[in-house]
Amino acid sequence: MGNSCGKSASVEFVGTPASERGGGGKDPRLTDDDNNNIQPVDVSQSQLRATAEESNNNTHQQCLEYVKAALDKQKVGESVVRNYSHSLLDIPGEELTFNFDHVVIAEDRDEVDAMVLPLEVGDDEEDEIDIDTRSTTWVRKRSKEFEYTLPNDKYSKVTQEVLHLENTKKRKIVAMSDLHLGGSWSEGMDWKLEKYLDNLIQIAKEEVACFVMLGDIFEMWLEKFAEVPPDNAARVQAWKESGSVLINAIDKLISECDVKVFYVRGNHDREITEQDVKTIFGEKVSFVPCTLILRLKTGSETEHRVRLAHGHEWDVFNSYMLQDSNKLIPNRPIGYYIARAVSTAERHDSGSEVEDLLIGLAGGLLSMIPKALEDDLIDVLLRPEVHRKLIGRLFEGAFEVEDIDFLLQAKCRVSENEYVRLQSLLEYPLFRLCGSEVGKQDVFHMIKAATGDYKKFIRRSDEDVVVLAHTHRWDLRKYRNYKGNQVVYANTGCWTCNAEEFSSVVLDPPTVDKDGLVTIDYGKNE
Repeated sequence: MGNSCGKSASVEFVGTPASERGGGGKDPRLTDDDNNNIQPVDVSQSQLRATAEESNNNTHQQCLEYVKAALDKQKVGESVVRNYSHSLLDIPGEELTFNFDHVVIAEDRDEVDAMVLPLEVGDDEEDEIDIDTRSTTWVRKRSKEFEYTLPNDKYSKVTQEVLHLENTKKRKIVAMSDLHLGGSWSEGMDWKLEKYLDNLIQIAKEEVACFVMLGDIFEMWLEKFAEVPPDNAARVQAWKESGSVLINAIDKLISECDVKVFYVRGNHDREITEQDVKTIFGEKVSFVPCTLILRLKTGSETEHRVRLAHGHEWDVFNSYMLQDSNKLIPNRPIGYYIARAVSTAERHDSGSEVEDLLIGLAGGLLSMIPKALEDDLIDVLLRPEVHRKLIGRLFEGAFEVEDIDFLLQAKCRVSENEYVRLQSLLEYPLFRLCGSEVGKQDVFHMIKAATGDYKKFIRRSDEDVVVLAHTHRWDLRKYRNYKGNQVVYANTGCWTCNAEEFSSVVLDPPTVDKDGLVTIDYGKNE
């Protein structure tokens, strides 16, 4: 993402329970008499159901009108002079299609909001930080102790590691992400990356225990629609050159500084394999397919825990969650094809990349929906005509055209002999399929996550610190989870040429008698 990483550095204390929904009208069992006194009136169950259905239909219709207005308001770029049609139609191969005629929406998971306690800022004043700083304390003792179990849901395929930090000064954990090496988003960043890594190596010898590459380290999503994506062997050879600065630094962190190194996959490097990582960085780099849980032994009775994940699995447009059920096209999320459309339009230097499109549209949509109608939003988005218009708006923005209809037969090559037609992508029932896996409420939270709002998911976390990436915007906040414990959320930001800042996250865990620290380390991208 090319937008500014700069935002308020203050820690936002968030923890109040979800507010009550509005709407619905008066109780259908009550009516007003002539003196405006409310008196109970007997009505049948069928009347009650009819009244409730009418109320639901009214709110659905209101929400539908808001959604249509939001999509109509969405601005796209100027029509490009170049004619896409010829180059994107004349592609040989077999068309990959899908057929999801019978999709059952899953039961909504139990919401934990009712169990969430408000975070009283006055009780935690020592945790507030000044807006000019980018760090906050990591408390050494939880409000409530509990028996910890590893995350076990559709979003989190977990790898865990125990770090022994007793009696050592080498305690810091450093995470960085979104370098997008090998793609146009990383152009001109080598010298800045080298300077940062040289400084890291100097302090790592005495202070750093663990270094985490938190996804989208390499680029695998930016071939043009008409291009055949290279196989992994060809990519690895190219990455050895484009990623030489990082590769050399990782070698020194391991061999000279005795640092434990992890590679966590993101969405733009989702198809990199463990063998690819070993070939690039060596056998001592640990490969993590999805989520890394660090369990820290610090010598105290409290075991501190850190969750590190790229964050795309909570994003409705970029999640690979549906892969196991063979509901992706083909095995890739809709964001992959939007990224390739952006690449086809040659927009790399415009500062308006794929994540900006997703955040702009999803954020604009959510901002226009009154809170009282949020419960109806997913039902509205499940409608084929609404879903098609929303996805169409994304592709119009990606291709920079005013109307996507003339490109419906455009083909996106996914292999030498296979392609996906753009019309299939517009008809792909994304929200319904996600709902079949996680329920409608989580689909709503996944749409919010696409804008960078991970609040609902973080508040379900039992870890002390959650570190994510993916948004290309650094972030630092505090939440109260459903058990009543504080969770520090930090986002690593990015290292792309269009970002105003490059950044990483540094964790200094608590000791037996001292709170820890979570810090955003950054520099201006000038």
